[in-house]
Amino acid sequence: MFSNTIKEEFPTLQNNSDLVYLDSAASTQTHQSVLDRMNKFYEEQRCNVNRGDFPISQEVSADIELAREQVAELINAKPEQIMFTAGATEGLNIIADWYKDSPVVIVTEAEHTANILPWIAQGRTTENGRLVVLPITDRGTLNTNEACKIFEKYPYAVLSIHSHSNVTGIGTDYKKLTKAAHDQGIKVIIDGCQTIGTHEFDTYTVDHAVFSGHKMYGPTGIGFMFSRLPYERYRGTRLGGGSVASYDFKGNVDFYDGPAKHEVGTPNIAGILGLGIAAEYINWVGYNKMKEHFTALDFAMSDSDMFNIKGLNLIYPNYRQNGRYVYSFTCEGYHPSDVSTLLGIDNIAIRVGKLCAHPIVNKVSGGKGVLRVSPGIYNTEEDIEKLSEGLCKAIKKLT
Repeated sequence: MFSNTIKEEFPTLQNNSDLVYLDSAASTQTHQSVLDRMNKFYEEQRCNVNRGDFPISQEVSADIELAREQVAELINAKPEQIMFTAGATEGLNIIADWYKDSPVVIVTEAEHTANILPWIAQGRTTENGRLVVLPITDRGTLNTNEACKIFEKYPYAVLSIHSHSNVTGIGTDYKKLTKAAHDQGIKVIIDGCQTIGTHEFDTYTVDHAVFSGHKMYGPTGIGFMFSRLPYERYRGTRLGGGSVASYDFKGNVDFYDGPAKHEVGTPNIAGILGLGIAAEYINWVGYNKMKEHFTALDFAMSDSDMFNIKGLNLIYPNYRQNGRYVYSFTCEGYHPSDVSTLLGIDNIAIRVGKLCAHPIVNKVSGGKGVLRVSPGIYNTEEDIEKLSEGLCKAIKKLT
């Protein structure tokens, strides 16, 4: 496991030393190095970018491209394949607009709302056949072989799925799915939000992937998109300054090539710079080291007997000790919100509700919602002990 002193690298945890923060699937803590870079911009380099000939503008413009390289390196992509967005939600909305004329879109029932609503907004439903939903098995997984059979029925559709579920923490075999989809002329979009902060992401041959900075120890309000094909092939859904080389009132518009065609207006400069540092930090820590840490936390949860608390039922329990890192529970005899409130009194932060994934949570909880525990690299075995004790105390009061 990481040293207990790693908490000192995350300001909120240093300034609130009693906080047991176990809501990293919603938003990770921000690393000090990220804040340092963002503050340097605001305190020493405040300017606009990509337009100024003066020194700090040129410096920061170059640093934005460095951030693009840092992010690309994290997912083994090329810098020109990276486009900055306000987050994965904006990325998914942009991509959905690009593919609004596709005959069919295929998703899973465990997708995040951000990967469902943009498609429904296009008038797609399971009833009219323009939306196809792949079910999750009773093990919490996607039946890859069955999914491949579905692809044969809908050639030239769009497949839009997560690489890890924010509810279960269970991953999908997106490489096998991508190959099978491409064999049928299906475009593949991956929501990589729940992967990037804990697992290595391989762009493989996926067509698009989206990520959020706040899920990877970086800032809020910033994210990035990966595109396998050049960005100039896609229609600009956001139009404004910085995206064009020239235009006139006759309707002649000459867009820039690459990500610049879509990164319009003044960007979230500090956010981009911080995102680059966050990517660099994850690369420095290494996913292998993270795996060791989360496995140790998983065993600490087992040793604390937390999985045997009366009425607290881990969904799809056969996937413990298997790279899960996210634990959602249903509650019998009490409500998850009541448990969360009592834990909050003891400064223990977890998540309850439908987790922006209503279909799957309604399915496993009967509409009641779940209680989710999601550690980060800064959590310790002591945090797990406090959580277990807090849960037992809270549930005792409620039953």
